[in-house]
Amino acid sequence: MPREFVDSINIKSETQLESCILIANQLGFSDLWISNPSKGMKKRINNHKKNTLLQIHERADIGANNETRDQIISFLRHQRRNVPIIAVKCLIPEITAWAAQDNRVDILKFPIFQIGKLFTRSIAKLMLKFGKILEVPLSELYCLPERQQIAALRQIRSALEIAQKKNVPILFNSGSSMVTQMRSPRELVSLGQILLEKLTIPLDSLSKIPQQLFEQNLLKITSNYISPGIYKIDNQSKDRINQEEEE
Repeated sequence: MPREFVDSINIKSETQLESCILIANQLGFSDLWISNPSKGMKKRINNHKKNTLLQIHERADIGANNETRDQIISFLRHQRRNVPIIAVKCLIPEITAWAAQDNRVDILKFPIFQIGKLFTRSIAKLMLKFGKILEVPLSELYCLPERQQIAALRQIRSALEIAQKKNVPILFNSGSSMVTQMRSPRELVSLGQILLEKLTIPLDSLSKIPQQLFEQNLLKITSNYISPGIYKIDNQSKDRINQEEEE
């Protein structure tokens, strides 16, 4: 079977959303994650689900507006069962250390010019222990002015070097905020390879890693999920849990 690719976007305009869905389909993505969609956007997403082969899913992104830990916890308490993917943007060390350990958080991401400072070896160990993924939205890099790209490259490469040494899963996507920032899977993979500074092509970071995360988290938003590792067993969920344990 051909490899299927996942992209994630952060679009605020309903008009831009429609264009992004069409472009993602044409670029060859099989799945598209939409960050924090409004009610109006959710209606449009549901309409597109009926008319395209592209799988469209909602994700929640918090932390970018300097939310306090208590505010983030309140959000998680109310939304963990409603959204399959939850990411926290870590702006300070305290939030970073907490998010790396909270079982309701799936993904950690960082400001592009601080990722090399906030994503430390100790944070990487915590993320590996608690099953977190490091996300690097690539549009934040290729949309920078040229004079800022070298500094950003150094920060990202420093973080990715630690992630690889500590075996923290890495998630690449465009993270686009407008349609003109979207790129094909091949372009994103190529840039990811440059950032990793390895001959290995990071295909899994745009396909297998996000796909497995989404499939595993589908169980978290059902009534069968109680807490990490504890589920109500029925005929429909038994096979999925066994498959997750095998992986």
